[in-house]
Amino acid sequence: MRNQFILLSGIATTLASAQTVTSVYNRDTHDPFKLKRVSVESTVVGPIVRTDTWLTYENPYKTLTEATLNFDMPEAAALGGFAYQFGDEYVPGQLMDKNKAWFIYTAITSRNRDPGIMEQWTPTTYHCQIFPIKMGSDLRVRLWTVGMLEPSGDKMNLPKPKVPMEVSHYRTVDSSVAKPDWIVRTVNSKPAVSDGDQYSVDLSNPVTAVAQRFKDGRIYVAGLIRTTPAADTSRHSIRIEKAFYGPVGSPETGADVTDKLNDVVSHGAHKISANNTIFGDPNPSILKRLIVSYTLDGRQLMRGVPENESLDLYHGEGISSESAKEPTFFRLRQPKTVQLDDKTLAFSGWLPKNRQIAARFDGIRYSFKPDVISKGSDTARLWAQQMLAHNTWMHVKDVLAFSLKYGVPSNATALLAVPKEEMKLFKEKEKQFQKIQAEQRRRELEAERQQRNWAKNRQQNWRSSGGGDPEIRVTIPGAKTVEAILPDRRVIALKPDGDVWGGNFEIPADAIEGTYKVRVLAHLKDGTTTERSWTYEVDRTPPKGHAALLLESGKLILEVKSESGLAEVAAYATDGTRWVLREVTTGVYRVEVPRGVKGQITVVLKDHAGNKGELHCSPLP
Repeated sequence: MRNQFILLSGIATTLASAQTVTSVYNRDTHDPFKLKRVSVESTVVGPIVRTDTWLTYENPYKTLTEATLNFDMPEAAALGGFAYQFGDEYVPGQLMDKNKAWFIYTAITSRNRDPGIMEQWTPTTYHCQIFPIKMGSDLRVRLWTVGMLEPSGDKMNLPKPKVPMEVSHYRTVDSSVAKPDWIVRTVNSKPAVSDGDQYSVDLSNPVTAVAQRFKDGRIYVAGLIRTTPAADTSRHSIRIEKAFYGPVGSPETGADVTDKLNDVVSHGAHKISANNTIFGDPNPSILKRLIVSYTLDGRQLMRGVPENESLDLYHGEGISSESAKEPTFFRLRQPKTVQLDDKTLAFSGWLPKNRQIAARFDGIRYSFKPDVISKGSDTARLWAQQMLAHNTWMHVKDVLAFSLKYGVPSNATALLAVPKEEMKLFKEKEKQFQKIQAEQRRRELEAERQQRNWAKNRQQNWRSSGGGDPEIRVTIPGAKTVEAILPDRRVIALKPDGDVWGGNFEIPADAIEGTYKVRVLAHLKDGTTTERSWTYEVDRTPPKGHAALLLESGKLILEVKSESGLAEVAAYATDGTRWVLREVTTGVYRVEVPRGVKGQITVVLKDHAGNKGELHCSPLP
């Protein structure tokens, strides 16, 4: 279960942290794991922050236990990876195809062994399962991320993990938050300054950007644009006179939130979320409304929004704001942006080579050249995360390839952590299984071949093809040599196997449809010659038909009508599930499919000549 936060836009102290743990619990009982320690190492490189977090939880269970951990991340961040500790062994996660990862996880957990798996639920929400936790050992999980410095008033803070002491499956809010053991380093940045339980870094320039060369040869850029108060000439003057958060229909009852709203506005915010998390809940179970009376550039205004909606103090009737304009970039390829607050923009993109970049944000133009740092994937990950989250992808295979290239989890991948010995054992078992499957398939193919041609020395009367490499099989007792004369006058010598003579010939790929005749001449041991002939058809026309889903006696039936005697009729769901249809009457093929099947179903018709046709149908509404 994911903890959802509705935040006041522009209040930096409420920005999402590096990792916000929303639940850690026993998957069987839903009891929470109690946090013992949080260790954090943060490295600031220009505007980006690498955060490495170890979470240590008490494991009181005396039986094999599966742990679940869910956490959120800020929008302007990317997950670098995860690992866990199994006793004394450090087990890192490997990014791979999600279906393969879950197959391996299920195969190993069925033997009561110890893999861990992490998958993405949304672009900012992740789910992790570890089974089993070693009895007598703590649950130790490592997460590392790359993100951006976060605005807080006039400062830029380091992302700080938010880890409640005890959060179960059912209870997703805990006011008791652990204080981490926190080590901070800075590279290409001014020293980090401790400010209570937070660290901040001074970014004196309005634009701070770094560039890294990735393995694909591109230069990936990540940075921050922060408008200064002096340059921020487009801002409106706002003064909150009265603000109430109370029941709908009563503008001056409920909680007086004037002081709170004035504090929000003093930090530069103008987009306000009317939410119990921010203003409290003075009247449970009653729909509430935020009413604000204020002056904007000397004009008296009064506006309101219902609970859980957003109020933009700048965008009243006839009011415009430069902040509404989309930021633009020159030279930066495929730029992606995340607005952290009204004055701060996080951006990423790539360049063929490091050059001067121009950007316009909040009505102000900036020109800058990113600082090149050591080779790596940090800036590429930040850009790739935004591409995965906000681009439209047509095919899952494209998401998978992109995700694996940049090492960023997606809805097509998962991080699988398996101890070395278990993975070694799994791969050995997998090889054995594949070997057995391949041998079984070879036996089946040989059995089909024997049954078709050789078992009883039956000659092959091969009739139909779309082209290829067919076999000739004829039974001629007492023959000394046998040869076949093809329609194009080629002559091939057949080889004996007892009284059965055989060989292959090639049908040209451009042979036109029609009937062809092959002559077979046999020279017998008594000196005489005998001739046989047979014909075959070249067929290049794919089968056609009609497919439909029918509901019969509560069962979902896929019915296909086509020509009779097809070699195979098979249906495929979007997730790869395959069903083979059986010919129940002449030219009618049927199979039962599960109720609730999603997406379009593709039906492939295959005739004995190897021609394939496709039909499509959609599930019943």
